Amino acid sequence: MELRGYDAIVTLQSSASQLASSQDRRIKSAEEPRLDWWSIAAIAPAIVILVGFLLLFFYGVYQSLTDLRFGRPLVHFIGLNNYAALIKTEDFWNSIRATLVYSGSAVLAEAAFGLALAKLFATEVFLARVMRPVILLPLVLPPMSVALMWTTMMDPQNGIMNYLLSLVGIGRFAWISDPVTAMFSLVLIDVWTYTPFFALIIFAGLQGINEEVREAARVNGAKGLATFLHIEQPLIAPYILIAAVFRLIESLNQFDIIFGTTQGGPGNSTSVLSVRAYITAFQNLAFGRGAALMVVNWLIVLVGTFAMVKLWRFVRQRVS
Repeated sequence: MELRGYDAIVTLQSSASQLASSQDRRIKSAEEPRLDWWSIAAIAPAIVILVGFLLLFFYGVYQSLTDLRFGRPLVHFIGLNNYAALIKTEDFWNSIRATLVYSGSAVLAEAAFGLALAKLFATEVFLARVMRPVILLPLVLPPMSVALMWTTMMDPQNGIMNYLLSLVGIGRFAWISDPVTAMFSLVLIDVWTYTPFFALIIFAGLQGINEEVREAARVNGAKGLATFLHIEQPLIAPYILIAAVFRLIESLNQFDIIFGTTQGGPGNSTSVLSVRAYITAFQNLAFGRGAALMVVNWLIVLVGTFAMVKLWRFVRQRVS
């Protein structure tokens, strides 16, 4: 009898251990990550597009290291010869100067005017109510249409811009027809087109400021300008910088507006890197040299964006 009782106890212990081990296996299998094929299928198109863009980019870098030219049957790897040849030309440095002047002037002006518009939209004045519905109009227009429209408006002889200036006693302005004023005219077009982008982002930042912060500043005696400089401006600085990052990338790569109005002229006064690369590759048919210009443009965009992002992180840490 005692032996049977002992066997029964051993059997129960064995069954309990088996049950516990099976439960542990089920818990471990439930905790193990499983492939979510639906999620993979959803992001697969984005991955394919990203890989395609990367392949095209690296192929362009490879082209910049060759003597690829239309009509040449054999393509030779020439290393950095295209870059060395570019550095020795005055046109290359003129294009870099034009690119930096255009993008820097446009982004700074758009940030200033965008901040002014955002402050206007934060009020309830009549002008703000009128402008809010139409502020997005320049952004939805195709850049080439904007270029053609402004080219007509800036015609020195029959353009409406000179007519408006004549109403206030200002003589004819050359606009895009003169190398001295062409860059200013292009920056003006860019500012008209993309200032609403800054205005909307800065306005969102202003709306996100707690009204109690402004009220506390007023209680402590801060006037309107002091409240803006010491309360609002530090809080919306990250919004201004993040908008500047996107606009800097686009302005350094700007092609449509510049090519649609001046095609890099008069002379080389507005021949930014993107326009010069197009002319070199598709008009002069020197594809290798044109690819080298675009790689240089990409490096400038990379350095500028990296610097702006570092500045944005620094400002955001100070604000938070």
